[in-house]
Amino acid sequence: MDFLIHHDAREIGPYSESEVRSRLLSGAISSSDPAWHEGASDWAPLSSFTQFASSSRQTPSPIPSVKPAAIADRATSLTPPSTRPALDPKSLGSYTTATLQANERPLHKTTIHWMVLTGPILASLFSLIIIGPIGMIAFWKGQSWVWLLLAIPVAIIASAALAVKTSELVITDRRVLIKVGFIQRQTFEMFISKIESVAVTQGMIGRFFNYGTVEIRGTGGSSESFATIAAPLQFRDAIQLVQSNSERR
Repeated sequence: MDFLIHHDAREIGPYSESEVRSRLLSGAISSSDPAWHEGASDWAPLSSFTQFASSSRQTPSPIPSVKPAAIADRATSLTPPSTRPALDPKSLGSYTTATLQANERPLHKTTIHWMVLTGPILASLFSLIIIGPIGMIAFWKGQSWVWLLLAIPVAIIASAALAVKTSELVITDRRVLIKVGFIQRQTFEMFISKIESVAVTQGMIGRFFNYGTVEIRGTGGSSESFATIAAPLQFRDAIQLVQSNSERR
């Protein structure tokens, strides 16, 4: 019997009973994670299955972002129920909350990766190199107001951090909703049925820190690209999973 598991706002698996026990013991998954197997009417916590009652959580280990080929092949034979666990509405941003339609269920989310702050941090350091000597000379001359220039590097970092904090990239059972930026905002919405392909581009550093560029191509030939997305492969897999489930209905 194989199990699909809902962990960290995404579906993983399917896994055999021995694989589930192994992941429970390693801490890769939790006994409170909802699970489903073929023939079950709904999702239920792993702790409710007698075969996993003796498994305990230990030191967590990361879940591979790419499923092995053998597991991916087995996934095509399982069809999870329509009542998949949805994200907590409280965890969604204001844009997504205001945009959700009636009975639309958010299933996966990610954000802009912190690596996007590298440029603003370097720009702030460079501005400090320039402002520092000027401020010291002006201070010696009694012009203490010049230290207000320190607001420049602070504003550079704060605006970039705010853009990361307010970014929203959400996949629902109907659409992909993306909003990035704060002062200069970029928004994107596309129904799952209209998505033709999702491409992910990652360099060596991007693979190491788990970020990359996601390009979504629509059936009409249009495309939108979003850079420095955290966990881009999981974001792509979530879109493809919703598409697959939609096609089965």
